[in-house]
Amino acid sequence: MTALPRQATGRPPPVVILLATYQGERFLAAQLDSILAQSCRDWRLVVSDDGSTDATREILRRFAAAHPDRDIELRDGPRQGATRNFLSLLDAVAPGEAVAWCDQDDLWLPDRLARGLAALSAARGGGSASVPGASHLAQPEVAGVTAASANMIQPNGARDGGPWSGDRPMCASHSHPDPDGAQSTARLFAQGGGADGIGSGNPPPGVACPGTYPRQTQPPPSWPNAQAGAAQARAPVAPHGCPQPPAILHVARTTICNVDLRPIRAAPLYARPPGFRNALVQSCTPGNTMLIDPAGAALLRQGRDHAAAAGVVAHDWWSYLLIAGAGGLVIRDPAQTVLYRQHGGNAVGRNDTLPAMLARLARLGSGDFGDWLRRNIRALAGVKSLLTPENAALLERFARSLDARGASAAAGLARIGVYRQTRPGSAALLAAAAAGRLTRRTATGAGSRRHRGCRDLAGLEGQL
Repeated sequence: MTALPRQATGRPPPVVILLATYQGERFLAAQLDSILAQSCRDWRLVVSDDGSTDATREILRRFAAAHPDRDIELRDGPRQGATRNFLSLLDAVAPGEAVAWCDQDDLWLPDRLARGLAALSAARGGGSASVPGASHLAQPEVAGVTAASANMIQPNGARDGGPWSGDRPMCASHSHPDPDGAQSTARLFAQGGGADGIGSGNPPPGVACPGTYPRQTQPPPSWPNAQAGAAQARAPVAPHGCPQPPAILHVARTTICNVDLRPIRAAPLYARPPGFRNALVQSCTPGNTMLIDPAGAALLRQGRDHAAAAGVVAHDWWSYLLIAGAGGLVIRDPAQTVLYRQHGGNAVGRNDTLPAMLARLARLGSGDFGDWLRRNIRALAGVKSLLTPENAALLERFARSLDARGASAAAGLARIGVYRQTRPGSAALLAAAAAGRLTRRTATGAGSRRHRGCRDLAGLEGQL
């Protein structure tokens, strides 16, 4: 397997935020303000605009002019759809930078980057306290490399510690820009909340950012509650004695909101582990919450041209596939760090209603899904040397199973152990294979649709 650069432990890496835009004037300013409000300040922003004719580019120019102290770059996109626009942004990544994918119509909560950096630091052995504004977080589920496979590592207890020596807290509260000038963040939290609402994994407005204690040296004892269970996030700690993974992907959850950012519900909290066998058949890592370490970013840069040539339908699904396939560590954080806005431009949106569920089943049976799987296979086949030997062999077996007929296809998929995050979803996949719905067909061109957030093209996280 091709060697990838190792990230030194200690100071967390700088972050490059990769934002793809197209006709985004309605919500873009609010997203830009939420980026500016991040408790982590070591970031730069690269925007690729895919030919907008509205005020998108002017909003970006005004934002850059208003913040001359920030490194903000505007590029012309390839004008070949959302996925190609996102993939083109990988050219902007410098060695040693972590990557945060960004959609134009969301709103980031202030700890979105800090949580990810804390996870990366802990997984590399640096401890979550190395990241200002992010210590004393709850521990997410950690899945990655073990001696036997690239599937799941059981988490350990949270590691404690104070902020870095010499670092000042970056933010004093979870105050947030009001995107429409009419609804405060306090109202958003008040309308959400609850054990599985927007309040889980994130402190309410006015409470110090995790690990950021402006007037005290110890964290407040009331948050987070280490005994609160999976609904509250804790700082990840790499298991003792585990080999260092070649790449790390941190992914959190979104809060599904209406067009005015009033919370509807939390995104699904899956129980089954992430891993390559899951990534082969499901996109369940929302790109708008991803943070990818420098080694993972280098991996994506190596695979980018093959992904573009194969016409993969979603940059986040492909990111999950490649990092998991290379034996990387996938850290699933149950905290909700992004407000995911539902509006008329969402291609699919919510997946918890009966019409949405029926639409998912129709898509699975239409043949499109089998085409999308084959695009992913072609993308990975082009960088087979980056995969672990086990996963390279698994990819070949998966491709053969898809090309089998009827019951043979379903039996092949069952034997290699691919799975979706719900058992009904796994059963539907095998049923579609047995019915010949995953057989080879003419490409549909899904990867070249006009700009829609890639998780929207694929549906809400977990829908593909």
